[in-house]
Amino acid sequence: MIPNTKVSQTILEFGKSLILALPSNHSKDEFEAAITIVITTWNAVVMDSWNDKNQFESMLLSSIKSAPKEAQIEIKRLIKRKKTKFGTDPRGVGEHWIREQEGEFIFGCEARLNVENVPASKTAH
Repeated sequence: MIPNTKVSQTILEFGKSLILALPSNHSKDEFEAAITIVITTWNAVVMDSWNDKNQFESMLLSSIKSAPKEAQIEIKRLIKRKKTKFGTDPRGVGEHWIREQEGEFIFGCEARLNVENVPASKTAH
């Protein structure tokens, strides 16, 4: 079943540990960097679930082998969080944006689905 929350709200909740770790006076670039990590991790797990494989998660983990240990740990935590707390959410994230409004950053994004694998309920065939 597809959640009835906005995917942008879900992504912010999913990545809150990384977002809250930003300095209180973080820049838009710092926020964008954190959101990019969150979305990349989310999409890797989602796309693997669409294909019933572990390809994208493996590629992500391989790409961060030379990153600082703290970054590797955080991404591994995000992968586990996606699989446990958000495991039933089949939506991927497409285009996303961040704009500044009255000193705050506003985040939005588009949801993507693999419609071939979305479970249909209450539909006549």
